[in-house]
Amino acid sequence: MKKIYLGLIAFVSFVVVVFVNSYVPPSYDMIEQQEVSIDFEKRLEVLHEELKPCKDENNPGLVAECEYPIKNEVKELEFKQKSETFVVGPITYYYAGGEVDVSNQGMAVFSLEMLAENTGSSDIVILHCSGAVSCNYHVWDGKTKFIFSSNNFAAGNIGINPGQTKSLNIIFGPGQGYGNYVDFEYDPSREYFLLIEEPFGSKDIPLELTSKIPN
Repeated sequence: MKKIYLGLIAFVSFVVVVFVNSYVPPSYDMIEQQEVSIDFEKRLEVLHEELKPCKDENNPGLVAECEYPIKNEVKELEFKQKSETFVVGPITYYYAGGEVDVSNQGMAVFSLEMLAENTGSSDIVILHCSGAVSCNYHVWDGKTKFIFSSNNFAAGNIGINPGQTKSLNIIFGPGQGYGNYVDFEYDPSREYFLLIEEPFGSKDIPLELTSKIPN
């Protein structure tokens, strides 16, 4: 019975590995890149005015329902306003710099925050990062290719509709096993890059990391 149980575990593990590694990305109908030209200050003023009537709703639930999409757009615009843009195939990435938390024991954690906007395809574009052996986003310091510790890719993928913007959060820190056994390390003397290796394009984005001083 034990042999059958162990055999079943081995078979399931094999199927999972094959499935992850057989991920076949779709092709996309490319369109001319849409220039993102926004008067951020003017649009933010309009949004803040649109927030005011929400306070007149009858209960907190309705207030929150009214405010949510407006506040979400405000947050998105404020992030884009302070970001540098990087175009990779049909996707425009927005990155606003990052800090590394370094503990007193020397453990380093970098939480990557980005926005990704579909500005160049009439299809839904899929960003992929499902596991240590199947992820299109890594950090590189010129010596080591670091694998993520956690991310916000639901079921390993983020789908972005034409003209839509989605947030990306990828944390690099302690190795988690299952193919990721190397802890993220931060050395201020090195340059760090985000390696994007999607089927629709690739790019090395300079991260220009700084460190938080531990208390």
